[in-house]
Amino acid sequence: MPTPKTKVIDFKQGQEELRNTLRQGMLDAATRLLVEEGAAALTVRKVADAVNCSTTLLYSLFGGKDGLSNALYLEGFSRLIQDFTQYEASLPAAQKTHGLDRIWMYATNYHDYARRNPSYYMVMFGDAIAGFLPPLESRVAAWESFTPLINEFEHCMQEGSLPKSSPSAAARLLWAAMHGVISLELKGYYLKKEHSDELYRAAIRAVLHSLKHPE
Repeated sequence: MPTPKTKVIDFKQGQEELRNTLRQGMLDAATRLLVEEGAAALTVRKVADAVNCSTTLLYSLFGGKDGLSNALYLEGFSRLIQDFTQYEASLPAAQKTHGLDRIWMYATNYHDYARRNPSYYMVMFGDAIAGFLPPLESRVAAWESFTPLINEFEHCMQEGSLPKSSPSAAARLLWAAMHGVISLELKGYYLKKEHSDELYRAAIRAVLHSLKHPE
């Protein structure tokens, strides 16, 4: 009868798993503070207290508030990608869109995401965390969340619903218009939701019209 193998404990692997668990727990706590109390509540002390650990441990895992802010920044974009993917997957086959209709679908979902996650949105695109500037590699990773929009512009140009140009430049132009309206809305510049809805749709129409009829 073969002798059962004794399970070998990998201490380094166990340490890394514990480190990842602690890091995720702190990120979750920071997310709760961000959503429930706003960016002003994002202090190293408050996050550490929320998970009952020392600030020294938080510094070792994130490198301080900037590291934690960067993790939240990247988390916001990850949630944006997941949100659109889940929304798209939830649509019945009869509602699957193509071309310009799909760009409208993306724009609508983007607006909804910002409204449902205003604190995250302001970390991603606003000045919610004073003094925080995402490092270059994080900003490059953030732009990847717009890949579905870039791909759809490329599809529209290939099928002829838009003249051929740079899909990336088209996506950047549309994002600038969408962000302009959303940032003003989240800062309370519109008195009624209907006002921002109307302006948002008008901004998208204006961008698509300019792409359809370039000078």
